[in-house]
Amino acid sequence: MVWKFVCCASLAGLMLLSVSARAVFAPTQSQDNQQSADAKTVSGKVASIGSDHKSFSLEVSGGNTMQFLLDNNPQVQGSVTTGSTAIVQYQKTDDGKLLALTVAPQNPGQSPQ
Repeated sequence: MVWKFVCCASLAGLMLLSVSARAVFAPTQSQDNQQSADAKTVSGKVASIGSDHKSFSLEVSGGNTMQFLLDNNPQVQGSVTTGSTAIVQYQKTDDGKLLALTVAPQNPGQSPQ
């Protein structure tokens, strides 16, 4: 009888812990989804990389150049150097700057999604 009570109490505690963990992590997931919804994608040739490696410029179609910032945890996939073609997923910051979320080398025939 005591074992049943101990097992049931332990199981109930685990269930409550699971529910509270979901409540804590739920806002973060919705913020990530909102960031993805606001994100845009562009491709072009990397024109320059800042000496601090926290910024770079991308030459896009029409001869325009876009300036991007990188945060402390940039998602750079593969090797991207000056002169290489890259696909950049980005979003505008509150002060109008472009924050690169992901940067990846562009394979021939690959287009931004």
